Amino acid sequence: MIKHSRGKHLSYEERVLIQIRRKDNKSMRYIARELSCSPQTISNEIKRGTVILYHGSVKRYKAEVR
Repeated sequence: MIKHSRGKHLSYEERVLIQIRRKDNKSMRYIARELSCSPQTISNEIKRGTVILYHGSVKRYKAEVR
């Protein structure tokens, strides 16, 4: 289990974990509990890292984008 340090940026490993959990349809609160950070942090990260695929028809979170 990855532990997020308070006041620090999310690491690449944490972003990959967010990507995997979103693909598994886990909630933002579930992911936040797993990383021990705020649900708002997860929400902000998903907003920043979401890309539009297939001419705007699909939105996906990508860890590499951020």
